Amino acid sequence: MRFAELAARWQDRPVLVVGDAVLDCWLTGTPTRMSREAPVPVITLETTREVAGGAAAVAGAFTGLGARTTVVGVTGDDDAGATLRSRVWDGGATDRLVVAVGRRTLTKRRVVAAGQVVARFDDGDTSPLTGGAAETLLHRLGESLAERPAAVVVCDLGAGTLGPAVRALLASRRLDVPLLAVDALDLAPWAHLGPDLVTPTLDTVGGVVDGTTTAAVIASRGMLLRSTAAAVVAVTLDADGAVVHSHDADTVHTSAAPTPRNRSAYVAGFVLAQLAGAALPEAAATAQRCAAIRDRDLPFAAAQLGSLDPTPA
Repeated sequence: MRFAELAARWQDRPVLVVGDAVLDCWLTGTPTRMSREAPVPVITLETTREVAGGAAAVAGAFTGLGARTTVVGVTGDDDAGATLRSRVWDGGATDRLVVAVGRRTLTKRRVVAAGQVVARFDDGDTSPLTGGAAETLLHRLGESLAERPAAVVVCDLGAGTLGPAVRALLASRRLDVPLLAVDALDLAPWAHLGPDLVTPTLDTVGGVVDGTTTAAVIASRGMLLRSTAAAVVAVTLDADGAVVHSHDADTVHTSAAPTPRNRSAYVAGFVLAQLAGAALPEAAATAQRCAAIRDRDLPFAAAQLGSLDPTPA
């Protein structure tokens, strides 16, 4: 099947993304000399780019691929929060972000010199959300679930948005969610929900996989499926593509293109392909193709990509 045919099937499907919203910043410049204060380069700043990250980036990827997307999360009442919300609006997702008074928006700033990331600074509150903000988050999540989205995607970076109350609410509505996908640094708290899809990196399942090779991930099929309680486990391996296990189909290994990997687009492509009725090999191939697409090019992906050619592991 051609990518365009599959993409046509998922257009305007309603998707709810809930989780930790982040403002990603890229400070790019040219190293001019070494500092007298320490053995580090002095970088002349040339450009600053601020984009949606975390759950906000995942929501943007869904919208870029043609879904009708709602994002539920939290920002602080600071400049970073205002910038992040503007990026969500620019991306076209429905904004149900909660503004928590006194909370600092989670921000990740990367310094890039000569094409290389030389430092990253993380800022913002990651303590569990409490008080009125936590109550408002639950209310907005409940409202969004009542609209019966075709898929719910959880983005859990451990930044305090998704506490026990959120998991309890999702568990109580689980039968009303046709497709639940979880992208989390720690999948254990989500196992009792029985996700339809989880998308861990190799680092996050290191305690389950005995080794760091593709072969080790392939050999760990049973342990990965049992430990996550998921129907499908897609372990992303950066330059080595991804290994996708399931209870009902053969394991699939997809190869990555020699381009930067767009993790948000990988998750969105996999979920949307499943909503479109793709078999597991096609869904895995779709996700890998989407991972090679820049955010700004996602709306044009259907025209750029041809047939899907997944390969078994």
